[in-house]
Amino acid sequence: MGNFVEGARVTTADAAAVWALLVDVDRWPETFTPHLAAAQLDGGVEVGARGWVKTKLPLPRSTFTVTTVEDGRSWAWRGKMLWMTMDFDHRLETMDSRTRIEFDVDLSGPLAGIVRPLARLTYGPQMERALDLLVQHAERAT
Repeated sequence: MGNFVEGARVTTADAAAVWALLVDVDRWPETFTPHLAAAQLDGGVEVGARGWVKTKLPLPRSTFTVTTVEDGRSWAWRGKMLWMTMDFDHRLETMDSRTRIEFDVDLSGPLAGIVRPLARLTYGPQMERALDLLVQHAERAT
């Protein structure tokens, strides 16, 4: 598990519906991450694919690279956020007629230990909101 923030939700939506939303990076700002102004992934979700995210905050655009993929179950990416490295895992687990969604974020770098507690106050609620919106969109899609 990451050292920055983590969150989970259980939904009645099937894993395929949730997965479709998770891998549609271009639509993240509309479907479940409203703190983003824009996001893009060049190509599909595959190891080595590169993308970027732009927050609504006055920060530079951040790039990321897909690091692992288990189709339909999990994918992870690593990117830079200012002078730190962020590792973000998206995981799905099928449980009977429900799907468990887990987000797990690790923040590392020279000043990450100092920044983590402060940034967690902002990023934690954003992640919780993102999970709630993801569940709402996935349940509407099934």
